[in-house]
Amino acid sequence: MSNGARLTNIASGLCGAFGSRNNDLDGYWSIGKLRSLAVEHDRTTIVIDLLDLSMQPLSSASVPVFAPVLARYRCLLAKLAGLTGIPFDELTAARITVDFAPPPWPRTSYYTQQWGDQFVLTVAIHANGRTAGIVRHAGYCRPHDPACETRSTRPANCQC
Repeated sequence: MSNGARLTNIASGLCGAFGSRNNDLDGYWSIGKLRSLAVEHDRTTIVIDLLDLSMQPLSSASVPVFAPVLARYRCLLAKLAGLTGIPFDELTAARITVDFAPPPWPRTSYYTQQWGDQFVLTVAIHANGRTAGIVRHAGYCRPHDPACETRSTRPANCQC
């Protein structure tokens, strides 16, 4: 398997897990909570850096709230890198970008009312001397609203 394909496999694993409804924070879907953060900061894009454990837009309130998500996906990144034979210290960038204002794609209008607005999730993994691995996922979400959502009963301390 080529070096670029290995990074793409890592990006694919992270993208699939992050876009999943099982990606929860305090019992609610993390992407919905990220959407609320973007709206709060009047932004359309959230960028998460898994190597630095940081995110943009950055606020003193958002860092501790999203810290479990950042730590969980950094742990998954390390696990996937190990499984593909790429030393973790060779990774130079690992970013998850969630764009809540992507160019529209044709869909029936009821999707917006039922599931919210479109988003595009992009995971990019870079390593020394290797072709970048980039994977995208598209979906629908709305801002987090505990009055309209059912909280997960899964234990909060699930590990990667």
